[in-house]
Amino acid sequence: MKEGGKVSTKTRVADVMTKTVVTVAPDARLDEAARLLRVHHISGVPVVDPPHHAIGMLSEHDIVRKLHRATGVASARGLLDLLLGSAPARGQNILEVSRRQLRNTRVDDAMTSPVVTVDRDAPLEEAARRMRVHSVKRLPVVDEHDTLVGIVSRADIVQAVSGATRRRRGALQPAPRARAGNASGPFEDA
Repeated sequence: MKEGGKVSTKTRVADVMTKTVVTVAPDARLDEAARLLRVHHISGVPVVDPPHHAIGMLSEHDIVRKLHRATGVASARGLLDLLLGSAPARGQNILEVSRRQLRNTRVDDAMTSPVVTVDRDAPLEEAARRMRVHSVKRLPVVDEHDTLVGIVSRADIVQAVSGATRRRRGALQPAPRARAGNASGPFEDA
């Protein structure tokens, strides 16, 4: 992969991508998706349709932004702003409103779409360029049929470029348990 201290121009996305990907369905509730993020120690998941085509991305930021809109807090700078902000209406607790919003909102109402993807055979530099141009931290990786086959993050690219090794967590670990009927290969759907 490395030639003379640099990532080879022959390095492809498939060489560094995470193959075990946690995904979520568009009709899942935000509270289910938030639990997936927490359990797997990840900050975003591809949203996939039944044949596993990536149709969106859902990140922690997307969830917080949706909660900010529901509660009337002015900006989505972070979870503390949400929790410490003023109540959305007299007599309503912001935490209760947020929990209700998580239970009653579908993933497709909060996800970022259309999703930016990268082909598994693309050069690693192409993935880095797309991340920079679209200001995203991760890209779903697709095959020639636009089927999700992995995910590549900024950390994966940095690791490939630096040659460093790190203990990989989150989406890189197989799901601890798949719900009956929902697992499809290395994926776990909500």
